[in-house]
Amino acid sequence: MLDGSGQRLHGRLLGHADLAEAQALVPAWLPLAPSLRAALPVVWTRLLGQSGFNADVIEDLNRPPGQRLVGLGMAIALDGEWRQRLAHSPPPFASAALYAALADGRYQPPSDKELARLSGRGEVAFLVLHYEQVLKDLANPDTVEMLGVAMTRFRQAHAGYRLQHLYQEGLGEQVAYLQSMGFRARTARGQEGVPELYGLSRDEAARLLPGSPVRDAFQFTPPRFGFSAAERRLLRLAVTQLTDEEIGDELGMSLHGVKKLWRSAQQRSLQAMPSLFDGLAGNEADTGARGPEKRRTLLHYLRQHPEELRPYLSPAPDKAVPK
Repeated sequence: MLDGSGQRLHGRLLGHADLAEAQALVPAWLPLAPSLRAALPVVWTRLLGQSGFNADVIEDLNRPPGQRLVGLGMAIALDGEWRQRLAHSPPPFASAALYAALADGRYQPPSDKELARLSGRGEVAFLVLHYEQVLKDLANPDTVEMLGVAMTRFRQAHAGYRLQHLYQEGLGEQVAYLQSMGFRARTARGQEGVPELYGLSRDEAARLLPGSPVRDAFQFTPPRFGFSAAERRLLRLAVTQLTDEEIGDELGMSLHGVKKLWRSAQQRSLQAMPSLFDGLAGNEADTGARGPEKRRTLLHYLRQHPEELRPYLSPAPDKAVPK
């Protein structure tokens, strides 16, 4: 399927047009009622665009449209109750329980504003609901190549928050993947067909050498630009190389609206960091001509500084962020 060059594989955010195709990449071992499994695109539609929902796909660009997805990963931000449950009494198949609660409205991930407060306090936690890819044989170099893209997307999906915990359930061959990523076992159930819970805390990550995907996701610097939620959504799509037309389709926004958001994001960037566009900005008359260069400069910076794409509220002066 692949040629080892990496040119066919592309990782990006899940889009509305992917939902039906993505359904086939939900792991079979996840015990979801048939009606819930069939309704997953409806659940995902409600979650797409929310800061507390990370959904990424890997596509093989040499496949026909509609058959390109070869990897899918999804994660959900946890509220206080679920953070406590996973820390002290994690239920088996936590992902399935959360999906059921999402489907019937018993659970909603923290809002953008609440995630901003949680990040300021250093209390953000995510559970990876599932990851699946079409190739699994580690002796196949294409499998390893696909996993490399998946690791990169994992970092990009979770980096930039002031994380407290990351969790993922693992079963069978997934256990080796999770351990190689830096996760540590949280349960020892030893029951056939029942996944173990793996996790990593900020304190544990701080004691690991840089390099593992999970450890690296805990790196954090407070954002400087203060983008609005709409600007962050635009920029998250743009860093995966979507065109303005594709971004507009995903956001349900006109091309004029997309360009207006671009202008406000660039202006906010310039106000926060005047040196960002040094050598490009020129005078006001240059704004249109220099637009593409400014975009490339801003997107390059954002790929190196994912915290700018996350909600964040500085803690009150008398409440220091935990180390």
